[in-house]
Amino acid sequence: MAAKQSSSSCLSFLKDALLLPTRNPKLFVPVFLLVAIPILLVNITNVFFIQPLSEDILFDINKIKNTDPSSPEYARLMEEMMKEARELVVIAIAMSVTTVVFSFIKQIVALFAASTTYSGDRYSIAELISKVTMKGHRIQGPLITMAMVSALEFACVLLLGILVQQLMRQFSMGVIILFVFQTLAVLYLNVVFGVTVAVSVANTESRGVTALRQAWLLMTQVRRKEGCVLAVVIYLLGSAPSPLYMVALEFAKKSMAAGLALLTVYTLLSGAVQIFYFDAAMVYYYQAMETKMAMADDFDYVKVPTGEASV
Repeated sequence: MAAKQSSSSCLSFLKDALLLPTRNPKLFVPVFLLVAIPILLVNITNVFFIQPLSEDILFDINKIKNTDPSSPEYARLMEEMMKEARELVVIAIAMSVTTVVFSFIKQIVALFAASTTYSGDRYSIAELISKVTMKGHRIQGPLITMAMVSALEFACVLLLGILVQQLMRQFSMGVIILFVFQTLAVLYLNVVFGVTVAVSVANTESRGVTALRQAWLLMTQVRRKEGCVLAVVIYLLGSAPSPLYMVALEFAKKSMAAGLALLTVYTLLSGAVQIFYFDAAMVYYYQAMETKMAMADDFDYVKVPTGEASV
């Protein structure tokens, strides 16, 4: 019975996160659209522009290999390939910049929506944005934290890439174990980074390294089980829509309408997963802080002297 109650308590914050949008639908519906629409635009750009251009370039490269360099056909193919390559670079750069900007915006807005709703406020999207933008200090901390987190995530990926190169040069059991351990560590750290941004949104006094230290303390000491559950659930849910994306890619080659319909369904699922992730990170933070404060109160209670003299 105790084990069952412990398991239930470990999952209770996920239930709270799942139900959080129902507390204020007028806010979370536009927030969901803010999260989902950029995903759809990126997927459409990738499927209907970037991938066809990449395939055309590969096709031209194969034709160039079998073409006489001194022939007019060779010059025509080279010119066409360079034109397609320039278009691909421009589209890829524009999509990357847009993705980064929208990633910052949607994460901040979604986390502020989760924080204010969990705290009992019932804002509309306009009221929420006004509350955040009218008080510049509210958004400054999360932006600083997100910039730091992005740099740390890049460093983790870089270290993982170096280890992959080492694995390719020296295929040994020790390197494999190190690779698996580092991969799991990076996956867990990414969730810690997500909670770090949630900390900076909920607590304006915590930003950057301070928010990271707070998130690490909560994930590794205050609520370890819930932290592990959060990491596992997020990655399982995050990978669930991926097969649908692969199916959409195949259908897009045969029918644009069918591919677009499947991409839309994939976008809705991915948007829902991201909203749940933001809500879960925020609910985890608030409940972990409640646990931390309760632990501190218990410790102070133990330290209070009874006032009884020993005989």
